[in-house]
Amino acid sequence: MAIIQFLNRSNKTLTGLRKSIDYITSPEKTKPHLIWGKDCNADNAYIEMTTIKRSYGKDTGRQFIHFVQSFSPYDRLTSETANEIARKLLKLDCFKGFQIVTATHIDKDHMHNHFIINTVNYETGYKWQQNPKDLQRLKDYSDELCRQYGLMVIPSMDKSNYTKAGEYRSSQRGMSWKYELYLAVNECIRNSTSKEEFISNMEKLGYKVKWTDTRKYITFTTSSGKRCRNNKLYKADELTKEKIENRLQLNARYADKRELQQRINNLLNAVALLLSQKSNNQGNSKSHKNYPLSKLEGDALIERIAELKKGRGLDWDNQYNDNYEQEW
Repeated sequence: MAIIQFLNRSNKTLTGLRKSIDYITSPEKTKPHLIWGKDCNADNAYIEMTTIKRSYGKDTGRQFIHFVQSFSPYDRLTSETANEIARKLLKLDCFKGFQIVTATHIDKDHMHNHFIINTVNYETGYKWQQNPKDLQRLKDYSDELCRQYGLMVIPSMDKSNYTKAGEYRSSQRGMSWKYELYLAVNECIRNSTSKEEFISNMEKLGYKVKWTDTRKYITFTTSSGKRCRNNKLYKADELTKEKIENRLQLNARYADKRELQQRINNLLNAVALLLSQKSNNQGNSKSHKNYPLSKLEGDALIERIAELKKGRGLDWDNQYNDNYEQEW
């Protein structure tokens, strides 16, 4: 799963350009073999970029574009593979004629690629421009590359199902209470056969649920008092009252009641174990205690990727028989 984020700080000065190149190529962040220059020499990129700017008389205004491609910490990829993906990403047509320095940073728990783009095209002299369609095309191509390398990809979303990139990054680190709530709702839907049972299972996980016939939306309250309606959660279009009730009815018709009960019990036991454990990893102990479902999901995703790479083709989202899948 890779997230594309554009950074707009200090990009209107040549000093900012030099400092940004120095930052992404810092020995504290990366290694020499993980630094690469497209249409320029990475070691001499600043001089080459400013030369192009001055040759076209465009050394004012926005001087560079800085964006980052961040991978999930659950993606098991090497720095070399991440760097290879970065180089392939720059083959996209929108980058034609632009000098770019890219570097893969390995100083965090998640691999990420930095890109610095000279805003002046060395072939045409035109300055960099990007509209929403270009940005979406870049993100789609990044997702395509991730699929090619067996990495996780965020499901496509429409406006009604939009989650900010910041919340995705938080969910990757197990630090988003809304994403944790979404996981709880999803698990309780999958393992309940009625509205009453769904509410009961949510309460066992520490959430209060206000679901009445007179209100359009369902309101969830966390143990710390934070509130959120179902239409504000990730995949909100799949969590309407009507769709939740339909899924519960399908569970009642096709699922084994004892199996569902056993699954919810196993989930509760796993959560209880995580909450009681004292992690030796200081960076993760707090998030694991506060967001155990995110931790469990992360571990499950790691196992799933490993199984898929073995060619077993697991599909955890379709666990029941063919009739059940057709009803969905």
